[in-house]
Amino acid sequence: MKKHSKYAILGLRALQRAAEKVAEDARRNNYKIPIWKNGQIEFEIPADITQQKNTHGTKKPGKLS
Repeated sequence: MKKHSKYAILGLRALQRAAEKVAEDARRNNYKIPIWKNGQIEFEIPADITQQKNTHGTKKPGKLS
């Protein structure tokens, strides 16, 4: 794997962890967070975040693909 794509994946995972933490705090404290929808900003209390699956339809946490 190339260095730049390894670091891109690590950065993406860090952003995903941060987004999960913000959503969790918003749910816990009943905060609304801004979300871009249909060409405008809407404020919502986030629902549970679902995990993305790989191309085979199975979850593989912790693996770089």
